[in-house]
Amino acid sequence: MEDTIIAAATPPAFSAIAIIRMSGPESLDIINSLLREKLTWEPQKLYYKKLYFADELLDDVVLAYWKSPRSYTGEDMVEISCHGNPFIVENILEACQKRGARLALPGEFTKRAFLNGKMDLTQAEAVIDVIQAGGRLALKSAQAMQSGRLSHELLEVRTELIEILAEIEAYIDFPEEDIEPQVGNLLITRLLSIENKLKSLIASAPLSRLLREGFTIVLAGSPNVGKSSLFNALLKENRAIVSPHPGTTRDTIEAECRISSFLVRLIDTAGQRESSDQIEEEGIRRAKEAVKKADLILYMVSAPGDPSLDPFRLPELDPHQKVITIASKVDLGLHPANKDKLALSTVTGVGLEELEEEIKKILKAFFPQDFSFGINSRQQAALLKIAEAIHKAICGIKNQLAPELISSELRSSLDIVGEIVGLVSAEDILDKIFQKFCIGK
Repeated sequence: MEDTIIAAATPPAFSAIAIIRMSGPESLDIINSLLREKLTWEPQKLYYKKLYFADELLDDVVLAYWKSPRSYTGEDMVEISCHGNPFIVENILEACQKRGARLALPGEFTKRAFLNGKMDLTQAEAVIDVIQAGGRLALKSAQAMQSGRLSHELLEVRTELIEILAEIEAYIDFPEEDIEPQVGNLLITRLLSIENKLKSLIASAPLSRLLREGFTIVLAGSPNVGKSSLFNALLKENRAIVSPHPGTTRDTIEAECRISSFLVRLIDTAGQRESSDQIEEEGIRRAKEAVKKADLILYMVSAPGDPSLDPFRLPELDPHQKVITIASKVDLGLHPANKDKLALSTVTGVGLEELEEEIKKILKAFFPQDFSFGINSRQQAALLKIAEAIHKAICGIKNQLAPELISSELRSSLDIVGEIVGLVSAEDILDKIFQKFCIGK
């Protein structure tokens, strides 16, 4: 990269300190042009200085110089720590741009780090996951990816595929010889081992998606059983209108929160009953759709009421969907038939702590004990293609197909492994990945 880029690395808000990053061959020249006294730079040393532009003081700053290749991007870098006033940050950015820097594109610092060999593509993708991690397990997964866990496993797969490919292609040079059954069985065993490893990685994708996007928890039940009150209690704020009149909630209401260390999307729904009101009917339809998409359903009944008289029943659920049955409004009494349910009152607070513990236990159970990281959708799609190609190669060996055909499938697998870690990469793929980043990263 021949040009020099600059961007704020901290959000545009009033704070004690803001950080501006500059990367590229002109970084030192540009910052020197804003200093009134000559400075002999030493890498990784802090300098307290005043920056000027056109004889006007920009700010008192702390400067740090990172010399190529020992920097985040692998290029010469300067980090400017200034007062956290967005007006000051804007002035410094504008001054540096007038001296030759250009404003960085989203993710461009990390893209340069990847292109300069400071990290592979899976590690680069993990940077945004570390920044946006919504809980402890999500952060642990992102950090494992950033440390190179996925690329390490895939490079092991790549090495094994190359060795198997070399054996198979040896038969291409001797067309009069077929792959011996004993050799074929050994190759199949090795390929099955790779296939099992890929299946394990692919199975982590839905779990990774839950960590990034959050669990969907839906509150469902008949009208006036306390769904909106519980929704507000879990959010610890008044988001939904609460009324003693049935049918107050006529649409789904969504909000994000954290329960324990998990990111959660809570959905309050309309009470489900027979209705002739078109607006309420639409709300009930949306409530049913929300239940279908839920990871966890808080199924609510009235604690003092006879559950056999409650007209609402949950539909048939998918195996992965979990349910907690709650006897709400227990402060008004508890029907004997509801004693096996989680008794709760948003008025007195009874049962709220127990409910949160139960939610935490259920969400935690979605993940196996040995879960350490999960792959993203791009990596999942690529691994599915590799698994398919390896399966075809196994069938080819079993059916004694020509070595050239088996070799073609394995070479295809190798190319896709290269695409995942960034050994082979198209510019449009890189653009898609890095445009999700914030500008200063």
